[in-house]
Amino acid sequence: MNVESGKLGRKDIVKVEDRELLEEEVNRIALIAPDASINIIRDYLVVEKRHVDLPDEISGVVRCQNPSCISNTSEPIKSRMIVKTKNPVLLRCIYCEQPLTEG
Repeated sequence: MNVESGKLGRKDIVKVEDRELLEEEVNRIALIAPDASINIIRDYLVVEKRHVDLPDEISGVVRCQNPSCISNTSEPIKSRMIVKTKNPVLLRCIYCEQPLTEG
């Protein structure tokens, strides 16, 4: 839902009912919206407000673009990316050191 914001002009709101987000889900949000905030609401009151923070390493969320990387083979290995910079977001594969590019 796109609504007006006094501070930002416009902002999007995503409502998730009956559960709190897992750390991996928050990391995904941080990748696409590094300035996002998460409000925990209970009994119609905001009980907690957190700003997302991109961790130094992301595991199992983003695939390496290198087809020869060990994380893209039949080996039981999750992809792992090191966050080189947070703004703009620049990721590098921990196994083959391939940088992740948009596309």
